[in-house]
Amino acid sequence: MQPAIRTGALLDRVRADLGRPDTSPQELRTALAEVVPAAEELLAQVADLQGQLAQARTCPVTGLPTRAAWTGRAQDVLAAGPAAVLLADLDAFKPVNDRFGHAAGDAVLAAVGARLAKWATAEGAVAGRLGGDEFAVALPDGPGLSARIARLHTLLTAPIAYRQLTLTVGASIGTARTADLPDVTVSAALKQADAAMYQIKGRGRRGRRLAGIVPLHTPALLARVLPFRKAS
Repeated sequence: MQPAIRTGALLDRVRADLGRPDTSPQELRTALAEVVPAAEELLAQVADLQGQLAQARTCPVTGLPTRAAWTGRAQDVLAAGPAAVLLADLDAFKPVNDRFGHAAGDAVLAAVGARLAKWATAEGAVAGRLGGDEFAVALPDGPGLSARIARLHTLLTAPIAYRQLTLTVGASIGTARTADLPDVTVSAALKQADAAMYQIKGRGRRGRRLAGIVPLHTPALLARVLPFRKAS
Protein backbone atom coordinates (compact mmCIF):
# COMPACT_ATOMS: atom_id res chain seq x y z
CA MET A 1 0.00 0.00 0.00
CA GLN A 2 1.26 3.50 -0.88
CA PRO A 3 2.31 5.70 2.09
CA ALA A 4 -0.40 8.25 1.35
CA ILE A 5 -3.11 5.58 1.23
CA ARG A 6 -1.78 3.81 4.31
CA THR A 7 -1.52 7.07 6.27
CA GLY A 8 -5.02 8.08 5.23
CA ALA A 9 -6.42 4.71 6.34
CA LEU A 10 -4.65 4.97 9.67
CA LEU A 11 -5.93 8.49 10.23
CA ASP A 12 -9.46 7.36 9.43
CA ARG A 13 -9.09 4.62 12.04
CA VAL A 14 -7.72 7.03 14.64
CA ARG A 15 -10.60 9.42 13.99
CA ALA A 16 -13.04 6.58 14.43
CA ASP A 17 -11.32 5.54 17.67
CA LEU A 18 -11.41 9.10 18.98
CA GLY A 19 -15.13 9.20 18.29
CA ARG A 20 -15.77 6.09 20.32
CA PRO A 21 -16.51 6.79 23.98
CA ASP A 22 -15.08 3.41 25.00
CA THR A 23 -11.65 3.83 23.30
CA SER A 24 -8.89 3.12 25.77
CA PRO A 25 -5.67 5.19 26.05
CA GLN A 26 -3.74 2.07 25.07
CA GLU A 27 -5.68 1.75 21.80
CA LEU A 28 -5.01 5.40 20.99
CA ARG A 29 -1.28 5.04 21.72
CA THR A 30 -1.12 1.99 19.48
CA ALA A 31 -2.85 3.81 16.63
CA LEU A 32 -0.60 6.85 16.95
CA ALA A 33 2.49 4.63 17.02
CA GLU A 34 1.46 3.38 13.57
CA VAL A 35 0.49 6.79 12.18
CA VAL A 36 3.70 8.64 13.04
CA PRO A 37 6.14 6.46 11.00
CA ALA A 38 3.74 6.42 8.03
CA ALA A 39 3.41 10.21 8.19
CA GLU A 40 7.20 10.60 8.38
CA GLU A 41 7.62 8.40 5.31
CA LEU A 42 5.00 10.42 3.47
CA LEU A 43 6.70 13.71 4.36
CA ALA A 44 10.04 12.33 3.14
CA GLN A 45 8.44 11.45 -0.19
CA VAL A 46 6.94 14.93 -0.45
CA ALA A 47 10.35 16.49 0.19
CA ASP A 48 11.90 14.24 -2.48
CA LEU A 49 9.23 15.18 -5.00
CA GLN A 50 9.77 18.86 -4.23
CA GLY A 51 13.47 18.40 -4.89
CA GLN A 52 12.75 16.67 -8.19
CA LEU A 53 10.39 19.48 -9.18
CA ALA A 54 13.02 22.10 -8.36
CA GLN A 55 15.54 20.24 -10.52
CA ALA A 56 13.06 19.98 -13.38
CA ARG A 57 12.48 23.75 -13.22
CA THR A 58 16.20 24.57 -13.33
CA CYS A 59 18.49 24.11 -16.32
CA PRO A 60 21.35 21.84 -15.19
CA VAL A 61 23.85 23.47 -17.58
CA THR A 62 23.21 27.18 -16.95
CA GLY A 63 21.53 27.13 -13.54
CA LEU A 64 18.78 29.35 -14.95
CA PRO A 65 15.04 28.63 -14.74
CA THR A 66 13.64 26.50 -17.54
CA ARG A 67 11.00 27.87 -19.90
CA ALA A 68 8.06 26.81 -17.70
CA ALA A 69 9.61 28.19 -14.52
CA TRP A 70 10.69 31.42 -16.19
CA THR A 71 7.28 32.01 -17.78
CA GLY A 72 5.50 32.05 -14.42
CA ARG A 73 8.00 34.47 -12.90
CA ALA A 74 8.03 36.64 -16.02
CA GLN A 75 4.25 37.03 -15.89
CA ASP A 76 4.61 38.44 -12.38
CA VAL A 77 7.08 41.04 -13.71
CA LEU A 78 4.69 42.02 -16.50
CA ALA A 79 1.78 42.26 -14.09
CA ALA A 80 3.72 44.61 -11.79
CA GLY A 81 3.90 47.47 -14.28
CA PRO A 82 5.60 48.61 -17.50
CA ALA A 83 8.08 45.95 -18.48
CA ALA A 84 10.25 44.67 -21.29
CA VAL A 85 10.92 41.17 -22.50
CA LEU A 86 14.22 40.33 -24.17
CA LEU A 87 14.93 37.31 -26.33
CA ALA A 88 18.63 36.59 -26.82
CA ASP A 89 19.94 34.06 -29.31
CA LEU A 90 23.64 33.22 -29.47
CA ASP A 91 25.25 33.71 -32.87
CA ALA A 92 27.77 31.14 -34.10
CA PHE A 93 27.07 28.76 -31.24
CA LYS A 94 26.66 25.73 -33.52
CA PRO A 95 30.22 25.97 -34.91
CA VAL A 96 31.54 25.69 -31.35
CA ASN A 97 29.67 22.43 -30.86
CA ASP A 98 30.63 21.15 -34.30
CA ARG A 99 34.33 21.91 -33.96
CA PHE A 100 35.03 21.30 -30.28
CA GLY A 101 32.18 19.08 -29.12
CA HIS A 102 29.27 19.47 -26.74
CA ALA A 103 31.53 19.93 -23.72
CA ALA A 104 32.76 23.18 -25.25
CA GLY A 105 29.20 24.16 -26.08
CA ASP A 106 28.13 23.49 -22.51
CA ALA A 107 31.04 25.62 -21.26
CA VAL A 108 29.78 28.51 -23.41
CA LEU A 109 26.20 28.04 -22.20
CA ALA A 110 27.31 27.87 -18.58
CA ALA A 111 29.34 31.07 -18.90
CA VAL A 112 26.50 32.88 -20.67
CA GLY A 113 24.04 31.67 -18.04
CA ALA A 114 26.22 32.89 -15.16
CA ARG A 115 26.72 36.29 -16.78
CA LEU A 116 23.03 36.64 -17.57
CA ALA A 117 22.04 35.68 -14.02
CA LYS A 118 24.42 38.26 -12.54
CA TRP A 119 23.13 40.99 -14.84
CA ALA A 120 19.52 40.06 -14.14
CA THR A 121 20.05 40.23 -10.38
CA ALA A 122 21.52 43.72 -10.66
CA GLU A 123 18.65 44.85 -12.91
CA GLY A 124 15.83 43.33 -10.88
CA ALA A 125 15.10 41.10 -13.86
CA VAL A 126 14.08 37.47 -14.31
CA ALA A 127 16.21 35.44 -16.72
CA GLY A 128 15.74 31.94 -18.07
CA ARG A 129 16.90 29.51 -20.71
CA LEU A 130 14.15 28.69 -23.19
CA GLY A 131 16.12 25.91 -24.83
CA GLY A 132 19.11 25.45 -27.10
CA ASP A 133 20.99 28.73 -27.25
CA GLU A 134 17.96 30.93 -26.61
CA PHE A 135 17.58 32.94 -23.41
CA ALA A 136 14.80 35.21 -22.21
CA VAL A 137 14.61 38.08 -19.75
CA ALA A 138 11.69 39.98 -18.24
CA LEU A 139 12.57 43.24 -16.52
CA PRO A 140 10.91 46.46 -15.39
CA ASP A 141 10.91 49.06 -18.16
CA GLY A 142 12.35 52.49 -17.55
CA PRO A 143 14.91 55.08 -18.60
CA GLY A 144 18.10 53.82 -20.14
CA LEU A 145 16.70 50.51 -21.36
CA SER A 146 18.85 50.55 -24.51
CA ALA A 147 22.00 51.16 -22.47
CA ARG A 148 21.07 48.34 -20.10
CA ILE A 149 20.59 45.97 -23.02
CA ALA A 150 23.90 47.10 -24.52
CA ARG A 151 25.65 46.19 -21.25
CA LEU A 152 24.01 42.79 -21.37
CA HIS A 153 25.19 42.28 -24.92
CA THR A 154 28.74 43.16 -23.91
CA LEU A 155 28.60 40.59 -21.13
CA LEU A 156 27.18 37.82 -23.29
CA THR A 157 29.72 38.30 -26.08
CA ALA A 158 32.81 38.59 -23.89
CA PRO A 159 35.44 35.89 -24.56
CA ILE A 160 35.04 32.57 -22.77
CA ALA A 161 38.01 30.49 -21.66
CA TYR A 162 37.80 26.81 -22.52
CA ARG A 163 40.84 24.61 -21.99
CA GLN A 164 43.60 26.22 -24.07
CA LEU A 165 41.24 28.31 -26.17
CA THR A 166 39.15 31.43 -25.93
CA LEU A 167 35.75 31.16 -27.58
CA THR A 168 33.75 34.19 -28.64
CA VAL A 169 30.13 33.97 -29.71
CA GLY A 170 27.79 36.73 -30.71
CA ALA A 171 24.31 37.52 -29.49
CA SER A 172 21.23 38.91 -31.17
CA ILE A 173 18.80 40.47 -28.70
CA GLY A 174 15.22 41.27 -29.60
CA THR A 175 13.15 43.55 -27.38
CA ALA A 176 9.42 43.85 -26.71
CA ARG A 177 7.97 46.54 -24.42
CA THR A 178 4.62 45.94 -22.82
CA ALA A 179 3.67 49.55 -23.54
CA ASP A 180 3.60 48.58 -27.23
CA LEU A 181 1.56 45.41 -26.76
CA PRO A 182 -2.24 45.23 -27.01
CA ASP A 183 -2.11 41.99 -25.03
CA VAL A 184 0.26 42.10 -22.06
CA THR A 185 1.17 38.45 -21.78
CA VAL A 186 4.46 36.61 -21.81
CA SER A 187 3.45 34.80 -24.98
CA ALA A 188 2.69 38.04 -26.85
CA ALA A 189 5.88 39.69 -25.60
CA LEU A 190 8.02 36.72 -26.64
CA LYS A 191 6.42 36.71 -30.09
CA GLN A 192 7.28 40.37 -30.63
CA ALA A 193 10.77 39.99 -29.18
CA ASP A 194 11.34 36.97 -31.44
CA ALA A 195 10.35 38.98 -34.52
CA ALA A 196 12.69 41.80 -33.47
CA MET A 197 15.51 39.35 -32.85
CA TYR A 198 15.23 37.79 -36.30
CA GLN A 199 15.20 41.24 -37.90
CA ILE A 200 18.52 41.86 -36.17
CA LYS A 201 19.91 38.52 -37.37
CA GLY A 202 18.87 39.39 -40.93
CA ARG A 203 21.29 42.32 -40.93
CA GLY A 204 24.24 40.03 -40.37
CA ARG A 205 25.66 37.11 -42.26
CA ARG A 206 22.30 35.33 -42.40
CA GLY A 207 22.08 36.24 -38.75
CA ARG A 208 25.24 34.33 -37.90
CA ARG A 209 28.91 35.13 -37.53
CA LEU A 210 31.78 32.73 -37.12
CA ALA A 211 32.89 32.23 -33.54
CA GLY A 212 36.15 33.86 -32.60
CA ILE A 213 38.65 31.22 -31.50
CA VAL A 214 42.08 32.29 -30.25
CA PRO A 215 44.73 30.77 -27.96
CA LEU A 216 44.61 31.74 -24.31
CA HIS A 217 48.22 32.93 -24.40
CA THR A 218 47.35 35.88 -26.68
CA PRO A 219 45.71 38.31 -24.22
CA ALA A 220 45.80 41.18 -26.71
CA LEU A 221 43.07 39.41 -28.65
CA LEU A 222 40.79 38.81 -25.69
CA ALA A 223 39.14 42.22 -25.98
CA ARG A 224 37.72 41.37 -29.40
CA VAL A 225 33.95 40.99 -29.33
CA LEU A 226 31.24 41.15 -31.93
CA PRO A 227 29.53 44.53 -32.34
CA PHE A 228 26.18 45.07 -30.68
CA ARG A 229 23.29 44.99 -33.10
CA LYS A 230 20.36 46.83 -31.59
CA ALA A 231 16.76 46.55 -32.68
CA SER A 232 15.31 49.62 -34.35
